[in-house]
Amino acid sequence: MDLANAGSPSAAQRLPERVVVAGVAGAILPFLHFGWALLASALADTSQCGHYFGCVGQFVAAWEMGRWLVPVLAWPLLHLLRVRPAWHVALAAPLFLVPFWELTAGSVGLFVVLSSVLAYPFAALVTAPGSSWRQRGLGVALFLLVCGALVLTG
Repeated sequence: MDLANAGSPSAAQRLPERVVVAGVAGAILPFLHFGWALLASALADTSQCGHYFGCVGQFVAAWEMGRWLVPVLAWPLLHLLRVRPAWHVALAAPLFLVPFWELTAGSVGLFVVLSSVLAYPFAALVTAPGSSWRQRGLGVALFLLVCGALVLTG
């Protein structure tokens, strides 16, 4: 036991908080994604669209670009929410997000939020400092179980 750091919790004790806070970050990121798509489509040239609200195609293009831009914003958000080390989770989360996106290609709406709410906690669990290979394997196994359920229901 380290008496110098007796008041600070260990990495194993902080794991549930890390996973929950990563889920909160995953819930915030789709709103940033939607905001980015709205801003990008509002700033785009609407002279060729022919109606007041702009082109739906410009929003879709901004949405697709935002799928890869928003994970870059994950690191500062995770850091702000005190997930340490934040860059591990930010780098691992797209590895969990892409299969969710591919398995639900036709779906939009609630699952866009749910995919990141699930992916960021999985990434936090797998990249937790001090966790054993058994814990990391359990996180990957749970992820594969969710993907299998999506395949069976989709």
